[in-house]
Amino acid sequence: MSERLYSVSRRIRFGDSDPAGIVFYVAFFRMFNDLFEGWIGDRLGIDFAREFFDKGRMFPLVHCDVDFRKARRMGDNLDLALILTALGRSSIRYVIVGSDEGEEILRGEFVTCVASKEMGRSIPIPDYLRAPMTDYLALCRRLGGADPR
Repeated sequence: MSERLYSVSRRIRFGDSDPAGIVFYVAFFRMFNDLFEGWIGDRLGIDFAREFFDKGRMFPLVHCDVDFRKARRMGDNLDLALILTALGRSSIRYVIVGSDEGEEILRGEFVTCVASKEMGRSIPIPDYLRAPMTDYLALCRRLGGADPR
């Protein structure tokens, strides 16, 4: 496993913006979901689509609290990092930090759970998911979890 936090960089696009020319909050939540899905696949090596379609597992967002500190406009950059903070029976707690050239743009605390599509409720995190998540949690704690780079 890389000794870096999982992060992605993207340029803000026209489609992310509202009529005022700044990122519409719904677009941020799409970015947050994409980051989480990418973390599962790219960092943990778990096929997100296979989890959903073949294994009947989903990862619904059950809590979020986000502070937007500076607006983003079309053409701006945004680096998003996922910092895992805790694992529960079925819950995955994490922080997403958005920054641009070292300046914090946003910070959010999130709780996602592992759930059964069939039963429509949370289920324990399977061991094959928990093991790489636990490794990533240890990395986040070693790195202090504050700086996404």
